[in-house]
Amino acid sequence: MIIAPLAPATTASVLAQRLREAIDAGRWSPGELLRQEQIAAEYGVSRIPVREALAQLQSEGLLEIAHYRGARVSRPQAQEIDELFDLRLLVEGDLLARALGRHDQRSLRELARLQDRLEDADDRLGWISGDIAFHEALYGPAERPRSLALFRQLRAPIDRFAAQALGPGARKQGWANEHRQLIAAVAAGDAMAARSILEQHLQATRAVVLAACSGEGEN
Repeated sequence: MIIAPLAPATTASVLAQRLREAIDAGRWSPGELLRQEQIAAEYGVSRIPVREALAQLQSEGLLEIAHYRGARVSRPQAQEIDELFDLRLLVEGDLLARALGRHDQRSLRELARLQDRLEDADDRLGWISGDIAFHEALYGPAERPRSLALFRQLRAPIDRFAAQALGPGARKQGWANEHRQLIAAVAAGDAMAARSILEQHLQATRAVVLAACSGEGEN
């Protein structure tokens, strides 16, 4: 059986990816309007792929489109943030418990290295990507690929909002201290302490994101 080769990515899909990256980088703030004519001119395309790209991003929850008003960057609601963190507590708590007894000196050194690099990050996007790498290394020994994929899925909208709405120094020192405490608890094999620190870490992060969602966030 001969399978026809796949067609190259369409203009709309390429444009959607570029707009997605721009939104993740904070070019447009939550609630800010994206103008079709401006996007078409900037990227050198017609209005048709622009409309298709915006519709694709709407289906992903990145944009809200209203007739005659255009597309705006979505702002997550407090209820959605709460639910995401409730699910993160369950998924990440399970991953940590399963990973705890499987860490060794090599993986602990890697956690420390990632944390050192994370603390050197001087911008919000660098800090978020470093935080993802730290938590993936923390949970990796659990060898639960579906749970890790769910972890990434749950934090993606939170990270996107954080990149857009939080200042570069928002709770950075608190996160760093909790990461160091997590490394120490894992190294000691103290499951109860590790779980408690993780819960404190996620609850404190929830509070910061909810404050930003209501317009009271740190800068």
